[in-house]
Amino acid sequence: MTDTGKALTRGNEPPPPRQGRAVPPVRAIVAGTICVALLVLIILWSWDWFIPMVERRAGAALHRRVTIAHLHVRPGRVIVIGADDVRIDQPEGFGNLPPLATAKRLDVAIRWWPLLWGGGLDLPLISLDTPVVELQERADGSRNYDFSDPDAAKENRTPKKGNTSMPRIGAVRIVSGQLHVMHAGLHTDMRGQVHTTEASDPEGARLVMDARGTYVRQAITGHFSGGTLVSLQDRKQPYPVDLEVRHGETRLSLHGAVEDPLSFAGARLRLSLAGPDMSLLYPLTGVVIPQTPPYRVEGNLDYTAAHVRFRDLDGHVGSSDLGGDLSIDPHQAVPFVDAELHSRRVDLADLGGFFGATPGEKPSTAQQQEEARAHASSNAVLPSTPINMPKIRATNVHFAYHGDHIENRHTPLDNIDVLADIRDGVIDVHHLNFAVGSGTLASSGTFTPRGDAVEARIGIDMVRINLSRLMQATGRFHGNGVFGGHLAIHGTGNSLAAIVGNGDGGMTVALDQGGDISAVLPDLLGLELGKALLSLLGLPGETDLKCVIADMPLRQGILGTRTLLIETGDTRTVGKGDINFRDNTIDYALMTDSRHFAVGSFPGTLHITGLLKKPSIMPGTETIARAVGTVLLGVVTPVALLPTIEAGVGKESLCAQAIRQMRDNPASGQVPVAGRPRRISRHQGHAARRVPTSHPATTGRLSAAERARIRDVWTQRMKGQHS
Repeated sequence: MTDTGKALTRGNEPPPPRQGRAVPPVRAIVAGTICVALLVLIILWSWDWFIPMVERRAGAALHRRVTIAHLHVRPGRVIVIGADDVRIDQPEGFGNLPPLATAKRLDVAIRWWPLLWGGGLDLPLISLDTPVVELQERADGSRNYDFSDPDAAKENRTPKKGNTSMPRIGAVRIVSGQLHVMHAGLHTDMRGQVHTTEASDPEGARLVMDARGTYVRQAITGHFSGGTLVSLQDRKQPYPVDLEVRHGETRLSLHGAVEDPLSFAGARLRLSLAGPDMSLLYPLTGVVIPQTPPYRVEGNLDYTAAHVRFRDLDGHVGSSDLGGDLSIDPHQAVPFVDAELHSRRVDLADLGGFFGATPGEKPSTAQQQEEARAHASSNAVLPSTPINMPKIRATNVHFAYHGDHIENRHTPLDNIDVLADIRDGVIDVHHLNFAVGSGTLASSGTFTPRGDAVEARIGIDMVRINLSRLMQATGRFHGNGVFGGHLAIHGTGNSLAAIVGNGDGGMTVALDQGGDISAVLPDLLGLELGKALLSLLGLPGETDLKCVIADMPLRQGILGTRTLLIETGDTRTVGKGDINFRDNTIDYALMTDSRHFAVGSFPGTLHITGLLKKPSIMPGTETIARAVGTVLLGVVTPVALLPTIEAGVGKESLCAQAIRQMRDNPASGQVPVAGRPRRISRHQGHAARRVPTSHPATTGRLSAAERARIRDVWTQRMKGQHS
């Protein structure tokens, strides 16, 4: 090889390495780069980078915009994920409200290793710091706490259902929570303060809430202390409950424990209720109760999957004691209430609300006071409080009640027994019976809805009721009179006054051997009217009342007269006229005559007119006697009443004898029949006294001219008394 070739060969050889500098291998460079990158990542790492993903997934699950200010993760055997300033916005259409929910801090602890072998999600702790929740339901039914997919509803498709199971939660901690609830349909606006206590507290871990606001337009305050939210899932450990609520003037307390509350396994609770009127419980219980006087009752409350039961009830309503059992089935389309109640002693006045009257001795609520003032200022004599048909339709009821002894302020009775049902607004009173001595006051009725009113059919039977028992409270009556008869009403209206004011039917009653008339009439008719009748009819004060018979038809709210007979040892009084329940007025005439023709007539003619609440009583003169005498020609001989009277007061009663004597031996010499008077022959009794044929028969009502003559005569008599 030439020198030139050698030189070329040497030129292709690599240059010798430089002394003092090492060339790093490629792997070392890559590893170094990764280490530097990891170091930079660790230094610059922020969990906030994951916020968009978390917000997106949470918003998709809740169908609302979710925002988080900062995200924190603390690794370990239990990973703790924290979020600052969490905010959940309102759904579409509720943008005028504050956010649906906010929290200053949310921490969730996760045990991650059970997830490795499919053990499910285990959350030892969920902690909320200063959570604020805003819930609202509007009058149209829309609500901001509906978390269903709005797009699925618009497209009429079934939302997707996940297969995720509920996580295991160890504890929920709430610090300074706030809850605001508004419900337009219930006229409700309440705010609550919520927090939890720790297990180290004397009462253990508890969920505590204090609420204040309005519920169904009434002020409400409440305090709740119970087990934690997590303990609701514990099937073996009873869930403790302590609840105090004041709604208006109604007070409710509930204390005890619930067995497995998520499965409705039962409860051991003590419920106490107190307030001025049980009807005010409707917003709290959903059960319709008539107005009552002030009450306080308590009992054991429990429930099953089918019923809520209020057992061993004990307490007082007004001056009456009350006990029994009550159950509610809330699962039917219309809740069903089954009540079996009893009283050892019950004041009849306490039951006034069941008949539309003011219950108790005096009104106990503003509503009762308003209704009492309205009734007092009106001319109505019967309860005029409207029947609330929507409330009656809101509950189906089976009601059984027995009172061992019943009394009111004036009339002690022996007992009361009631059996009734309400089904779809139809009230069926199977029986409402009172025992009075050896007699019975038995009634039944059906009330069928007709729009906002009810069609009522009412029947009342009075069988051999002892008058001395009825008038025992007066302390002045001595006698053994027997009272009996029948009353029937068929009418339509929105109150008892309206039902009778539009009703048809009638009343047939008899009083046999009534005792001292001076004690009977003032108590039956009122002191002023009773004494006036005694004086103006010329009835001797110590005369025994032998018989009273009244047969009065009801036509379109007007109670007419077929027969009215009051017979004492010496006198016989007959009457004719109308009692008008449509305008609550009376137009009535009474005339007294001697039972013995030779004695002559008593100066006892009376005309009663005006309002039933305060009638005008005008004594008779000769002019009045002629006018009333014309009216009395329309009185019907009560022979047809004998079967009814014999059933009510007995076959051998003096009333039955009085009817026969009135037919065969009328004191006036005439048998009072409808139309012209009929002459009586001498062999039928005493000589008949002729009535001028120029007096036409009447239907029982005085003409305007006759009433004017009566007023003129009465005015002159009054002037004479004061001159």
